[in-house]
Amino acid sequence: MSEYLYEQTLNFKQVANLKPVIMKNVMLLAFLAIFGSATIYAQGTVHAACEATVVGYTETRNVSNFFTFADLKSASTPTTATQLSNILGSPYLVDNFQKGSLFYGEELVGTFYARYNGYNKELEIKKSNSSEETAKALIKDEKLKFVFSNQDELKFVEFMDKKGNRCDEYLLTKSTGDKYQLMQRPVITYKEGKKAANSLMLDVPSKFVHRTELYVLDLSTNIASHVPTKKSKLIDYFDESEKIQIATLIKKEALNIKDAKDLVQIFDFANSISQDIAFKE
Repeated sequence: MSEYLYEQTLNFKQVANLKPVIMKNVMLLAFLAIFGSATIYAQGTVHAACEATVVGYTETRNVSNFFTFADLKSASTPTTATQLSNILGSPYLVDNFQKGSLFYGEELVGTFYARYNGYNKELEIKKSNSSEETAKALIKDEKLKFVFSNQDELKFVEFMDKKGNRCDEYLLTKSTGDKYQLMQRPVITYKEGKKAANSLMLDVPSKFVHRTELYVLDLSTNIASHVPTKKSKLIDYFDESEKIQIATLIKKEALNIKDAKDLVQIFDFANSISQDIAFKE
């Protein structure tokens, strides 16, 4: 069986005929990636407002280490170190690669070094922190998450943006729970500079602009929604059994729903309510 898995390209019909234990392992391994040279995988397009096509590759060296990474995008903005030095700000959430753990669901895949390119919306990842190793973009899958050593957690999430577009990107987990998770979306845009119109004016340099948006992930649907900025709309987001207690908490603690720390408190409380209701039922 192991020789068959190693030599043949598996499809879903073939996988269905395998024993359940083998099938589980194959389905897990089919979504992850190891560094290689043969370009055989193509990532599909996402909503045009959020993402572009990514083309990557897969290489099979060992069936027990079958991973998939995508080639980094070639962006329209400058990408070399020299060019980036002339631009204010950074396309990265954090410039340096940071050590962390890659998970598929709750199963640990391994330890890697990663950084998030918020402009290209890619998690750049490599096996070592060597400057000589070329980073690859981690394949986008909702079961994948990367937990950095400082406990920051990035995971690929489907969400509805403020304009109603259905998108999927890497979001930062700000709170955990069995029903709700508060997520932060790093938004990094590139603003082209301008040459001075005359000698009395100064050049306006190009720059990367950073901002964030807050979303709440409903674990019953696995779709995140933009957090309302009005208290009444935020309260309406919750179930009828939770609304009165949430409203009381906000008033009693004088919570600011535009503040991420206060929102964490609100959703942590909402999770505790849902747990109590589930326990009673």
